Amino acid sequence: MAKSSDKRQQHIYINLFWVVLTVVIAICTIVVSISTIGDMLRTRSERRIVERKISILEKKIQEDSTFIEMITTSPEFMERFARENYNMQRPGETVYILEE
Repeated sequence: MAKSSDKRQQHIYINLFWVVLTVVIAICTIVVSISTIGDMLRTRSERRIVERKISILEKKIQEDSTFIEMITTSPEFMERFARENYNMQRPGETVYILEE
């Protein structure tokens, strides 16, 4: 009878080992999954921010391209731009600057 009792006890320890091992693996899997989900959410948030910046920069590029096109092809536009932004004037012309 002692052998039967020893086998039963050994069987219980083996089952306990597998239960503990399964729980440890499950906990590790959950920890890694939570970490991965957190990284994924942070990455999505950063991606949205970068996409907004890209959109803003693309609009700025379009505006600058239009400005470059106008200033290089239209002498009237270049003159108006120089007069408005750099207070340039023609010889003999009087310019009054009004500050707001």
